[in-house]
Amino acid sequence: MNSAKQYLWLVLIAFCIAGLVYPPIGVVALVCMLAPVVTAPFMGRKWCNSFCPRGSFNDVILKKITLKKGIPGMFKTTTFKVVFLIILMSFFAVQLIFAWGNWAAIGAVFVRMVLITTIIDIILGIYYHQRTWCAFCPMGTMGGWVFKLKNRIKKGMMKRDAVGDNVV
Repeated sequence: MNSAKQYLWLVLIAFCIAGLVYPPIGVVALVCMLAPVVTAPFMGRKWCNSFCPRGSFNDVILKKITLKKGIPGMFKTTTFKVVFLIILMSFFAVQLIFAWGNWAAIGAVFVRMVLITTIIDIILGIYYHQRTWCAFCPMGTMGGWVFKLKNRIKKGMMKRDAVGDNVV
């Protein structure tokens, strides 16, 4: 485990505590929400494996108390990931609509979502495997899709170049 990953879990704890005390800080969660998607074309899911504070929490803290039952296959299916993404983002969007215009309320939405998903993460991480959440994390899922799309586009360009359709 890289040295930064050993301590990144503290960012998650600090964020949750700070967000409860000062809700506007919640908008900082956008960094961890966007990073897996933005970095995916260049690094794949490296953000999830090396820089995600929740992933660090899972590998450093939950790993010590997990029952190590393995991640249920259902959580790895595309159908589950899509349904979960739609439900979670719908709740998120509705809350943001009601909070719009009030920075404290908007920040509180982010804090609430991080707290709720962290509770889900801890329950599943203890009962199944410490990285169960990561199997269907909406941000990691979208990052994975972006990485696969980039590779498909790249392969398509290489095929066209091979047949001479796109000679420079």
